[in-house]
Amino acid sequence: MQSVLQRASHKINAIVEKVLLVIGSAICVILFAQVVSRYAGASLGWSEEVSRHLLVAITFLGGTAAYRRAGFIGLRGIGHNIGPATQKAILLLLEVLTLFCFLAIASFGTAYTLRAWHHTTSSLQIPMSIPFVVIPLSSVIFVVHVLADMAVTLGRKKP
Repeated sequence: MQSVLQRASHKINAIVEKVLLVIGSAICVILFAQVVSRYAGASLGWSEEVSRHLLVAITFLGGTAAYRRAGFIGLRGIGHNIGPATQKAILLLLEVLTLFCFLAIASFGTAYTLRAWHHTTSSLQIPMSIPFVVIPLSSVIFVVHVLADMAVTLGRKKP
């Protein structure tokens, strides 16, 4: 039976994967429009900036999807040599360290995003906080995934 965290993690991941598909498609359309418009003699001044920000979003959100699909792969190969109890303890320690890392990124990312509100992008003139919001957002998604993994680790008898 899945915990609430595990179900939330899977639902969030399903949404993120759909968002990644939309962002990837948007990048393709934008860059294709840029090529066509340059061929016609009038380039889109905003296309490279938007594509760059969308690629950053794909990187951060794609990292959450990759983490969710792979789980925590740190000890899969050596687990048989150290015993199940030790493997579980090490896995839990690694998950706790990972959790603190993503909590720190979420905290610093939020502060950075809030400080960037008064700065604008060069061509669109929107606040830099809009493209930067993906940093704390993806970090919170990572935290949910790590907590779901910790629930699995704590709930199982053998790693």
